[in-house]
Amino acid sequence: MLLYSILFPIISIIAIVWFLLRYLKEKNSLFTTILWTIFWIIVSLFAIFPNFSNSFARIFGITRGLDFIIIIVFAVLVYTIFNLYNRIDQLQDDVNKIVKEIALTNEITLEEKEE
Repeated sequence: MLLYSILFPIISIIAIVWFLLRYLKEKNSLFTTILWTIFWIIVSLFAIFPNFSNSFARIFGITRGLDFIIIIVFAVLVYTIFNLYNRIDQLQDDVNKIVKEIALTNEITLEEKEE
């Protein structure tokens, strides 16, 4: 057995457990946890059975298994980037609301300043 066929399943198990723990702590949504669990299971299957990726590739009309894996990784990365972008956008909105609330509650008028 090759090293990657042992190493990737171990990494996959650790990642799945990590995502499950984050879900239980309510830091990840159920959808995100399921998506990443499926991804890591597929990574494990491809590491243990390298020819398995060729079968999947043919189903999707791709000639080589490696091309299929690269496309899947690209899709996961794009999903992750969009997810992070949405979180950053939401955080910016939250910060703007907090700053506005603080500014309005601590408003000093010119009359108060002159006294």
